[in-house]
Amino acid sequence: MKDVKKGDKVHILCEAKLEDGTVCYKNDEENLLVFVVGEGKFFPVIENEMKGMKEGESKTITLKPKDAFGSHKEDLIVDAPKDEFLSDKNLDVGARIKLDTKSGHQLHGTILEINDDVFTIDFNHPLAGMNVIFFVTIVTIEKNNNSKE
Repeated sequence: MKDVKKGDKVHILCEAKLEDGTVCYKNDEENLLVFVVGEGKFFPVIENEMKGMKEGESKTITLKPKDAFGSHKEDLIVDAPKDEFLSDKNLDVGARIKLDTKSGHQLHGTILEINDDVFTIDFNHPLAGMNVIFFVTIVTIEKNNNSKE
């Protein structure tokens, strides 16, 4: 039976939960995650933990913040003047927003507070600072003739 090695393309089912049981991601047989192990397109710790697994095998892997979405950084919570926002929709506390920077990047944030002239926005990933528990199942393995490890 085939087992996962670096360089193999895998098709996986994946469910991600927070420690309180909240499901933050789940795919199904119609929407398998597909990637090459070792390329770093998925979480590297999970890619590494999948090595040696066989088709049909499942594993639970808990990622600490540093291996998932990073630590929560207070300096990513900023106050922004309301008049700098052009929006045709009402922005409320909890709303997710997208901002384009002058350098052409996009920033995603969550409105934490609204005052008279200012929005307080958190630009941390919503799962920053949290442990995330992944349950992965290897559905199929496409062997790469040059697989390593």
